[in-house]
Amino acid sequence: MSVNSPEPFMLQSFSGYAVRGLFYSIVKSVDESYAELIHNSKDLSPFSVSPIFELSERGFRPCFDRVNSGPLEVHFTLFEDRLNDVLISFIQGKLGGGEILVGKSRVFFSKIFFNELYYEEFYKNAAPIQDFKIKFLTPTYFRMTPLSILSKDKRRLKVGRSGCRFLLFPDPILLFKSIARIWRSFSHYSLDLNDFIDWLEYGGIAVSGYPNGIRTHIVYEHLTTNKWCIGFTGTVQFTIIKDLYDEKMAKIAAALLKFAEYSNVGGGRTAGLGVVKFLPRSADEIRDVNSDQAEIS
Repeated sequence: MSVNSPEPFMLQSFSGYAVRGLFYSIVKSVDESYAELIHNSKDLSPFSVSPIFELSERGFRPCFDRVNSGPLEVHFTLFEDRLNDVLISFIQGKLGGGEILVGKSRVFFSKIFFNELYYEEFYKNAAPIQDFKIKFLTPTYFRMTPLSILSKDKRRLKVGRSGCRFLLFPDPILLFKSIARIWRSFSHYSLDLNDFIDWLEYGGIAVSGYPNGIRTHIVYEHLTTNKWCIGFTGTVQFTIIKDLYDEKMAKIAAALLKFAEYSNVGGGRTAGLGVVKFLPRSADEIRDVNSDQAEIS
């Protein structure tokens, strides 16, 4: 969705929260009961959103809390047909008059574009990978349960109200489990995800480097309340361990990572957190590079 802002504006928090508010306001304007249903549901949310993207010299980049005037973009990924119908009804209703609030600032619609994607195409178009990079474009975190809580003596332990902890590290297992959970919840196209997760937990994929390091960010949902999280951004290199390489598993990994560009990863994906860019290198490309290096030496 492309919009235009006549003047710069500040948001009270990360722009993804404002986009989530925009999404709910659109759904509510068409079907108020459905908006309340998905807002209050304890099930996995059937949508993901991006933060606000603004045009820069290098293309569109995500905004945190400061938004410049000019062309902006926001992206919605919808996992239920009913949400598709809601958005179509909103468009047919002349886009709510052509303007809408983002936070407390008024912006104007300029274009809405659709891209219909099929789960089976993610797998069929995936090439088995060996090494790859992931750009974590917006703050990302993963939830994990401390091993101590899962111990046999857990009845003797005094744990807090929540057994989950935030992990500010691009752990391959938590990364792929977060994507697989969304795939399983909404896709009718089956992948061998149980075998894939077993292979992953055996050590199939590992972090191999941080070209420019990663940064951590505190992200507030509301400045006046105690709602906040911490996430990391940056480019991370991964590799499939050589003696565990399996072409089928490498193909599933590529399919899930491409899907993740639309679903987001980790926690807060409905508020524009966990937005990623997948940069693969296929096994064939690596063999070509290794061959060239061998010829030079």
